[in-house]
Amino acid sequence: MSELYKFGIWGKKLTEWGFPAISEKSGFQSIRVDFNAREFQQAVRDGKIRFSGDGIYLTHEGREWKGYMYMPTYKVSRYNSMPRFHLTNCEKIQELFSGGHGYYYKWSNNKLNDITDRDTREIYKNQRLQLCSHCRNAIAGITDTEDFFKTLDTDSEIVTLEVDIFGYVKDWEKISRAYRKEKDYICESCGIKPIMEFDKRYWHTHHRNGDKTNNKSSNLECLCVLCHSYKDYTHEENFDKPRMKRELDSFVNQYQDKLDEINNPYLKQYLG
Repeated sequence: MSELYKFGIWGKKLTEWGFPAISEKSGFQSIRVDFNAREFQQAVRDGKIRFSGDGIYLTHEGREWKGYMYMPTYKVSRYNSMPRFHLTNCEKIQELFSGGHGYYYKWSNNKLNDITDRDTREIYKNQRLQLCSHCRNAIAGITDTEDFFKTLDTDSEIVTLEVDIFGYVKDWEKISRAYRKEKDYICESCGIKPIMEFDKRYWHTHHRNGDKTNNKSSNLECLCVLCHSYKDYTHEENFDKPRMKRELDSFVNQYQDKLDEINNPYLKQYLG
């Protein structure tokens, strides 16, 4: 999951939820993002993660943020120490990229972080982490996360909001499922409904105005995967990716006759 604060839409949303107003003079966002090995590899390939001489950069919402990576779960009691954090493409990060183990890493730009003991599940709050020895040989002047934080442009208090790397709120799956159930899994664009229980995976919940934090019913729309894939250019690009394309192809293959019968507005375009 990531934690971030965005001005504009996010500012309005935080105000609605009773958070204190924050000056827009500071552009800093407090962010934390979890990665497993596969996700990390994909983020690097997609250019969302970039290594530089002063940190590991994450691209989010069209902007690069300087940060570092560390293990949020660690054998604290067994080793009697906290995990190290990483600022370069060192041996440990290369191990993650190779997929050599199943541990999760977290990208962060925060001064302090919570660490969970992998054996006891005890949570150690607000820990200052030490820089790994490999990274220390490459970067001078930084020994811990507090040193790193001083290098960032942070001139005001930041409120954080927990979302995932795609911008969805933490309980989005539950919200989405409840909304689709309320709509009886009927596509609000073409009217098609799943024939079998297992096919409900082909029905999605779409944010009408693009704000993934606005989960009011008035901003949601239950759509079959075909109608969802043609919502706009961004959705067309997303559904052209292999995993999404397979889901779309599978849906049309199973429901083509029904889609043709109800005159789905996108079927002919999809079939070319």
